[in-house]
Amino acid sequence: MIIFYCLIFLSLWTVGAIMLINNRSNPHTRWFSGLLFLTGFASFSVVINLALMPWLRTVSAPPEAIEALRIFTMIAWGAEYHFLPIVFLLCALVFTRRFNARTILSFSAALSAPIAVYIAAIPPLYPELQLGHPAFRVLSGVYFACGILIYWLRYLIERNPSQQRNSFRTALALTLCISFLYATDYYGMNHFLITKNGLEIASNNMWQLNVLIALIFVAFFVVYAMKYGFMGIKLRIEQQKLDYSMRNLTQGALILNHTIKNEVQKINYLSGRMRSAVEKGDRAETLRNLESLDFVAEHILNMMNQIKDRTGEIEMQEQEYRLVDLLEYSVQTLSPMLEEKRIQLVTDIGTDPILLCDAAHVKEVLNNVLVNAVDAMEPDKGKLSITLAESKKEVMIWIKDNGAGVSEESAARMFDPFFTTKKGLSNYGLGLNYCYGVMHKHGGSIRLVETELGKGTWMEIRFPAKRVRMLPMTERPARMRVGVF
Repeated sequence: MIIFYCLIFLSLWTVGAIMLINNRSNPHTRWFSGLLFLTGFASFSVVINLALMPWLRTVSAPPEAIEALRIFTMIAWGAEYHFLPIVFLLCALVFTRRFNARTILSFSAALSAPIAVYIAAIPPLYPELQLGHPAFRVLSGVYFACGILIYWLRYLIERNPSQQRNSFRTALALTLCISFLYATDYYGMNHFLITKNGLEIASNNMWQLNVLIALIFVAFFVVYAMKYGFMGIKLRIEQQKLDYSMRNLTQGALILNHTIKNEVQKINYLSGRMRSAVEKGDRAETLRNLESLDFVAEHILNMMNQIKDRTGEIEMQEQEYRLVDLLEYSVQTLSPMLEEKRIQLVTDIGTDPILLCDAAHVKEVLNNVLVNAVDAMEPDKGKLSITLAESKKEVMIWIKDNGAGVSEESAARMFDPFFTTKKGLSNYGLGLNYCYGVMHKHGGSIRLVETELGKGTWMEIRFPAKRVRMLPMTERPARMRVGVF
């Protein structure tokens, strides 16, 4: 039996550690990892009481040491039993993605108050800890039920199909596990004592099947998290290798090829427009197109200077730039493609940060994402939205299109080296992998927010607060304050 209890806390703590290591930037992952570690304290305490403490008595260990160990198990088990319902409900609230960290902390304080009153007023805490009072069965049941309800509500209100499937898997797994946990450790527990002589349990004995909860949860985690997405995370082996591949793939020449391909596409558009302008005798239009050609040539030369000897290494030459200027540059070089396909451009500039970055690489990241968006849209039907916003001193660029969208399988692999959904020998599948590497070098991120086949794609480029400096309002150009280019 001791082996089963060891299996429970080891499996829960292992899954919690894997989730935290792979996606610690996700608030729900951090909270849920904490819940898994907290849940493991109960079986960990059982192992200490049933195996370690009897052994210490047989070897005549000091009574003070044994009592200190017993008190530790009382604290650990008591914390798990009394605060697990709160942490689960908070996980559900975080999963909605509708509350900031300060609001979650306020919820935490408010939800802890009834538990604190119960602990202070009802159960004996020392020298014997008693668990299983009828009042707490009701209180914990309310917390668990509210948490499960919130997970299902998140599933029902989610509009993105991929995210909705992920929410369904999460809600289903937690409904099964938490319901069984409540039936065994709360509703089915008449009383539970941690005494100086050992454990005294009066219950329906279903708690002995708790190992099933751990095994069911681990099974969900292995099957779904690694293949599709579970608990708001994806743990694909390919994504584990992204950093490694960026350091070791000798793809510098191909990255440069990718850059040139995109710029040549713009040159083709510009040459057609200049030919038309010359035939019409429109000198002003011809000069504008020549100016755009200068931008394209400058960008190619900058990228050639910064890709090192075909090693695939990204060399950074950092200075402070207005991010709005980099965006404006990218949009200006993209304008021939927008005009050719008659795509509507909508911009929303909500901030004007100074960014410490490598301008050439950041321009290329913007260029890659914008060209992908334009390529995905049909002529006369496209709408491209670019939003610049800030949150907690971080800066985000959101790029949305109403194009073809990406399948769930392709979305999971879109940052992998050499993966592409575009047909043709000139498409190497390195654009977004390169973008990932550039943003990683900057301490930021690039991610797919949502996509749906036939409806479009939403990408996010995020820069960390340590690279951002905000201009005072008096220094911002008037055109940026009204939010237009």
